[in-house]
Amino acid sequence: MREGTDVSIVAEKPVLPQVAGRVDGVLERPAGAVRVGDASVRALLADWFAAYGPLVERVVGRQVRREDLDLVEDLAQDAWLMAWQHLLSGQAVVSPRGFLAVVARRRVFAHYRTARVRREEATNFQDEAAVARLAARIGAAA
Repeated sequence: MREGTDVSIVAEKPVLPQVAGRVDGVLERPAGAVRVGDASVRALLADWFAAYGPLVERVVGRQVRREDLDLVEDLAQDAWLMAWQHLLSGQAVVSPRGFLAVVARRRVFAHYRTARVRREEATNFQDEAAVARLAARIGAAA
């Protein structure tokens, strides 16, 4: 190990910076931070967004419940993030339209799957019926 090099206590390996630094006013990324195909993937995703942006929002809008229509933009954005990650992994996409529709639907399904477990409800503890429903729900889950 060279002197002056930071070392992780856990792995005894050199610690790589996690954020970009500036050298002489120029933004410099840490080693390994930029993948070879980032620019091409960014351009491809920008083209897809221009062509299929409304499609992704429509698919998400059709899948969400009426009371959750305010989540359409957030879930559509999550779908684009999933598409970005898929492309960065180097996997090929034969049909972008079908791929994005499937990703959008899966993102909505994943949201409701986790919401089923994490759904928060306000309970008025002065209302005995509400407390009884909450106790029954907790008892059924335990």
